[in-house]
Amino acid sequence: MAILTETLSVWEIGFRWSGMDPRRLRLGIPLPVRDNFRLMMDAILHGHLDCATLSLSKWGPEDGEDMRPFFIRHHLSEVEACIAGFRFNRKLMRWAAVDRGSFLEWCERQGIPLPEFWFPAGWKLSYEWPSDEPEPDVPADPASGSPDLRPEQRRRIACQEIAKAIWKDAPETTIADMVRHAHVRQLGGGMYQADEVVRRWLSAVAPASVKEKRGRPRKIPAVDDV
Repeated sequence: MAILTETLSVWEIGFRWSGMDPRRLRLGIPLPVRDNFRLMMDAILHGHLDCATLSLSKWGPEDGEDMRPFFIRHHLSEVEACIAGFRFNRKLMRWAAVDRGSFLEWCERQGIPLPEFWFPAGWKLSYEWPSDEPEPDVPADPASGSPDLRPEQRRRIACQEIAKAIWKDAPETTIADMVRHAHVRQLGGGMYQADEVVRRWLSAVAPASVKEKRGRPRKIPAVDDV
């Protein structure tokens, strides 16, 4: 059965991707899982895979001491040790959280087959409304020169254009807040899509300063290195 959770830790992804139970107690981490950790942490460090709890920006005093763990440079030695295969900090693997949409984009860019535990064959990420549901009045993409766009394509274009206009006037708006914005949901048709899909659309056009923003990280389990 597929995992419906929209965000998973690198720890859980690494095990499930290898067909193993992340909850099972082990003295050591199996080699396939280690390889998954190395692959994902390398992608996170180089900005190829978006991590919801590790920012690539530099920590500053204005961020507050309690937010230091939220910046990847705070964990740089552990990240580099993981990538090199020397040491795998379990605390860090459980701290690093990845959204399903971000993971999908990374896999598609890298040509990596999607793992079935999160993307089972035949399943769709977005909900398809019945044909008798009213469609939002969304204009066709003017750049395409064609009105024959699918409803989802029209929604994507509309949501992105609306979000860009809002960000010009309110650049502090987070992506999460933009997904819930009334204009995006009602005028853009975001209400007809899964939030993760709309978030992926908006992330593609969000200002750099907005992309660097993250939510406050979850409490971290105790450190357990191997």
